[in-house]
Amino acid sequence: MHMHHGIYITLPDRKVQMYDRDFDTYLQSFAVFRSRCEEWIGDSDLRIAVENTDGFRGYEQKAIEFLLESPKFGLTWDIGHSKATREQDVPFIRSHQDRLIHFHIHDGTETPPRNHLALGDGEIDLKERLRLAEKRNARCVLETKTVAALKKSVQWLRDNPDFQRNSCADS
Repeated sequence: MHMHHGIYITLPDRKVQMYDRDFDTYLQSFAVFRSRCEEWIGDSDLRIAVENTDGFRGYEQKAIEFLLESPKFGLTWDIGHSKATREQDVPFIRSHQDRLIHFHIHDGTETPPRNHLALGDGEIDLKERLRLAEKRNARCVLETKTVAALKKSVQWLRDNPDFQRNSCADS
């Protein structure tokens, strides 16, 4: 699940994010959403994972923390998106790493910001991120956008024997 930043109003001296300005209403909507999801999911083991995309705003972090109070919600860490946004969400994600249930695995760069690269073509410490995914027993998706990048990523996993048996290599 992606968080939507919402609309903003441009004033002469600043931009005002409406969800931030009307935070109580924003959070009430999340309360209704969470309650409905819990009801619909019921006793199944289905969980909804919130993914980092282009940097969580402060009001989004508060809403995500509210969702994470429910066992029906978890986090997806898209490691390439993290790199392309200069790792700005990493402190938030790491502070909630007990709720990591899913990873999107691809390489990326900060300057210029690029993601969805083949494993090994960017700047990410892939081994560290994959170790965390394994520790969390998280599911992983290789998220490349070309067949060539997918093949190269699969080969990277094969060439790194530490990751041939973990949940990422098997997904």
